[in-house]
Amino acid sequence: MWPTIIVATIVAAILLAIIYSSIKNRRSGKTSCSSGSCCGCAASSLCHGQGPDEQTKT
Repeated sequence: MWPTIIVATIVAAILLAIIYSSIKNRRSGKTSCSSGSCCGCAASSLCHGQGPDEQTKT
């Protein structure tokens, strides 16, 4: 029983650290895009509020 509790606590701590860093990065304006260009991404309108065609004009 103790090993299960310990593993669950470690997994929960890792998930909380990932969520915290994601929120921190979003608040500071950093994106999760590794290439820096979202023009080919299908979900770019969700991230930036505009379509891929509109992003290439700027």
